[in-house]
Amino acid sequence: MEISLDAPSGKYQIQSYESGRIIINQTPYQGCILLSPDQLETLDSIQKVTDISQQQLKEWRLLDHEVVILGTGKTLEFPDWGLLEAAQLIGRPLEVMATDAACRTFTILASEGRKVLALLLI
Repeated sequence: MEISLDAPSGKYQIQSYESGRIIINQTPYQGCILLSPDQLETLDSIQKVTDISQQQLKEWRLLDHEVVILGTGKTLEFPDWGLLEAAQLIGRPLEVMATDAACRTFTILASEGRKVLALLLI
């Protein structure tokens, strides 16, 4: 699926997503990434939703963002309740969706200039 922005707002833009890879700024990624309009970090330690820890949520500074998206891969997979509750207690609930939907949502919110953070399992 091709994704394009009319007016880029930020350093990083998702250009396309297909099962198994995502292209951001002409570079393909195949592992898990943490993405905001101004930050991109690869997370080799996360292969599936159950690999995400509550400590990582704290390290990712969720409160610095208006929306936090969790893209769970090809299919929607909810994390355990403890992780969802931890994000809520931090003050930024996780918006959980399949990665294709997460890419589209991230692109729309970033194009609006919103402070969005996405954890994308590819």
